[in-house]
Amino acid sequence: VFYNVTSTNILDYGINKLSIYPNPSRDIFNISLTSEYVQNLKVKVLNTIGEEILSEYLEQFIGKYTKQINLRNNASGIYFLEIETNKGIINKKVILQ
Repeated sequence: VFYNVTSTNILDYGINKLSIYPNPSRDIFNISLTSEYVQNLKVKVLNTIGEEILSEYLEQFIGKYTKQINLRNNASGIYFLEIETNKGIINKKVILQ
């Protein structure tokens, strides 16, 4: 199962081709996105009470970004992928089974 986002709203943030898969997952999520121009990005995974599970800062980033996130040691439930760009924040839900 792929979760692809190609909304013009995301393009407004300078992000294109955002994919989160598989979603839901039992342990590993793959994230792929393209930054259309040079910008600072912060990619975070948060639990339902807002605690950071992981965080990665990408300074002056442009191009394709791919990341494999392993949530094997976390409880099943809903998590949030948060991508902070120079123009705002994109939030997406990920489900760990």
